[in-house]
Amino acid sequence: MPADAAVYTGISTDHYPWTEVTADLAVRQSQEFSGVFDAWQGPRWARFVWTRGALLGGFTRAGQGLSWAAATQGLPRASVSLTELSPSLSDLLWSTRAAQARALPGAWPDPRAALERERFHGLLISGPHCSFWSSGRVLGGALPLVGATCQVYSQNTEANRDALLAFWQELLGRIHRAVNLDATWRQVTIRLAEQHPCLDPFAQDVHLGEGILSVDDEVTVDEFRPALVAALEATLARLGQRLIDLPVTDLRDRPEWMAAGLEAR
Repeated sequence: MPADAAVYTGISTDHYPWTEVTADLAVRQSQEFSGVFDAWQGPRWARFVWTRGALLGGFTRAGQGLSWAAATQGLPRASVSLTELSPSLSDLLWSTRAAQARALPGAWPDPRAALERERFHGLLISGPHCSFWSSGRVLGGALPLVGATCQVYSQNTEANRDALLAFWQELLGRIHRAVNLDATWRQVTIRLAEQHPCLDPFAQDVHLGEGILSVDDEVTVDEFRPALVAALEATLARLGQRLIDLPVTDLRDRPEWMAAGLEAR
């Protein structure tokens, strides 16, 4: 967590009892607190995340869900920290809670161009440094030191492929029912195929017809996610449509929306 955003760090519940911790957090929640509470005792730990006063939940190793009662009982003599974050950073942290680490090739800053190009959404970790990314842009935190190796945590992985595809299928289906995408989609994908080969309309690795999206199993998440964002942007621009004006606003609350790189569109 960003050190400059800490409310308190490493306080023992021997001196700051769980009852007082709980009472303090209840007050902060009523004040629409956004941020992260961490507790640890030996190898055991728990993390709870709030956004605008709403508790998103708690978790421990591998993203396993955890209740507040279980944390206080399982960590009776814990050290605790509280960090205030913006709602967007809290949401991002929560969305990556079960993500697995993936090592980036090369040393920093060599991987930066690829992260920006693929519109990376997730956490970039290097030693004690953590930065928060969305749509290939840094939202906050500390970037790695020059020459350091890095790992990323993101829900845009093959393990989450089905959920990402389901989101895109619903999104494009809804848009198509409001404004026919087919002809314009074919035109823009011909132009974009050089940059995103999976969009080649003749190969049909990624195909949209009558609002129904299909993606070949051989096309990876790293390939189809930025390709779909680029194709949707170009299609809507040519049609003179704005995503914000289309009947998809409820989908903005889904973590896949931000992960797709659509949060500002």
